[in-house]
Amino acid sequence: MAEPEKKITEAELEVMQVLWASQEPMTLGQIKAAMEGRNGDTTKTLLRRLCQKGAVGQEKRDVFYYRSLVGQQELGQYRTQRLIDKLYAGSAKAMVAAMVEHDQLSPQDVQELRELFQTLWEEK
Repeated sequence: MAEPEKKITEAELEVMQVLWASQEPMTLGQIKAAMEGRNGDTTKTLLRRLCQKGAVGQEKRDVFYYRSLVGQQELGQYRTQRLIDKLYAGSAKAMVAAMVEHDQLSPQDVQELRELFQTLWEEK
């Protein structure tokens, strides 16, 4: 696993979500506008930290443009595995069982998961 994923804080994740949603490089002004309720200086600080961590790249044109260097799926996979390792001793099955036991998954969710599992197993 690359280092940037390990270091992204919850506040920095908000910036990453803005960049992922855009899919195009964005200026600081565009990012600030998308992050309603966030102080502009805070947003600039978060961007600077993400650049230092290697999670965001910047390109100088007439102004700086920022883009994500870490994919949403990549970060999601890393964080999910970390959650499973920390809370469920590495057992994804235990995590899913806990979700079912605590009514976190509806019958429709369970059916969709069955179909997904079936599709994935057929592909292998």
